[in-house]
Formats: sequence, structure tokens, C-alpha cells
Amino acid sequence: MATLEVSDVFKWMREAWFLRGLTAVFPALVTLFLFGGAPLPAAVFFAAGAAYGLLLFRVVSASARASFVMMWAFTLIFATLLRVEGILDAPMAGPVFMGFASGSIIGAYRWTGPRAGSGMKLKRTRNSDGSYPGGLKPALINASCAAFLLSFPAIYLLDDVTVETIIVSLAAGFLGGWFLFRYVKSLQARFITLLCVFLALIPAMIIAGSFGAGAAPGIGILGFMAGTLIGGRYWVGPKAGAPRPPFTGQGKRRRRKKKTKPAAAAKASS
Repeated sequence: MATLEVSDVFKWMREAWFLRGLTAVFPALVTLFLFGGAPLPAAVFFAAGAAYGLLLFRVVSASARASFVMMWAFTLIFATLLRVEGILDAPMAGPVFMGFASGSIIGAYRWTGPRAGSGMKLKRTRNSDGSYPGGLKPALINASCAAFLLSFPAIYLLDDVTVETIIVSLAAGFLGGWFLFRYVKSLQARFITLLCVFLALIPAMIIAGSFGAGAAPGIGILGFMAGTLIGGRYWVGPKAGAPRPPFTGQGKRRRRKKKTKPAAAAKASS
């Protein structure tokens, strides 16, 4: 009986969900080891990062654009926390990063049922013309993500960044992102613009820093990301919640022709 129980345990440990669970717990153990001297702030920011990762892979991933934007936004959020945590003298960036890793693993896999341990794959349906359907869910996802991106820069107040700088940077970035995804209909033009914005970010930070406004470009990028989510989607009318074109793969799909077998072809010719 004892041998059977031991074999069952080893079999259980080889299950995919168990291995995934270990990888999700590992960041928590690392956080406890590295930041155990400040347990309360470490736990709070670990939970915040875990919630971000969980929602990103379990909920936000239903919208491809919102998922892409929030994935890149986490980089700016992490850099901002690195900048601010020295002021509060509390661990912020490290626990958030570890929590994000743990929450992402939890959100990206199934944990119950016969497919426990397998990845979560959300199917995105398309219309006949290649566009995506709208609805309340994608609208709420994109609106919530945009609201988060517009409210997060308030943390810069801890770094003595003025309210005027935050508002102006957010507004300028938001209008730029909104205009790009609202009126620019070319994928190539959008891609080139986004590439230029990315390449100009570091020089802009250097130039803005020389004028005492080093945080302005980062705040502007967060506003820009929020603007792309709002400008790139219909909010009223029958298409409310649907993304605005263009997007990759748009157009009517061609049906594959069935290949006729040689024997069937010969029989048909005879």
C-alpha cells in the first residue's frame, strides 16, 4: 500500500499542472528571500504585479491590441517603479516584476479539468471580410486599459513632477496615439510612425532631462498608448467595440481547393 502511494505521488509530480504550479510559486519564494526585510510593501507590490499578469493573460488577451499595448506598457511601469522606489525607500519594482511573472504563469494555463496544465488559447472570431466583431467585452477591456494608462502617471507626483507636466505630456501623447489609429489607414504608415516614436524615446528623454522634465517623454508614451486604444476602436453605432481597420489579414479569405485523387481524376476522364 505504501509503495502504491509513493508511486502515485511521483506520478502526480510529473503532471503538467504541478510543474507549472512550481514555476508560479518560485517567484514568490524569490521575493520572500530578497525582500523579506520589508514584508508588507513587498507583499502589496507582488500582489499588484500578479494581478497585472493574471489579467493580462486571462482577460486582456481577448483583445489583441490591448494585450500588445499592456505588454509593452509593463516595461515603462517597471522603469517608473525603479525610479520612484528610492524615494519611498520600499521595494516596488522587484516584487512587481516577480508578481508579474507568477501571475502571467497562472493566467496563461488551465489549472482544472482534464486539460489542466495546457495553455489558454482564446479564439478570436472574424467576420467574412476579415474584420473583428465588436461588443461590450472588448470595449470594456480597451477602455479599462486606457484608463489605467492615463491614471498611472500620477505616481510621478512622488518624484516632484508637476501636475502641469503630467497633464500636458499625457494630453499630447494621447492625441498623437488617438490621431494615428483614428485617421491613418495604412499599416505601413502606422508601423513607421510607431518605429520612429520608439527610436526617438531615449533622445527625447535626454533632451527633456536637460530642461528638468526627464519624466515627460515616458508620461507621453503612456498617454500615446492610451490614445491608440481609444482611437483604434469604434465606440458608438452598430460596430461599437470593434477595432478600426486596417489590421493584419483583413480581406476575404480564399477557400482552399480540394485536391482530387489521381484515381478519381482518371475515373472522371474515362
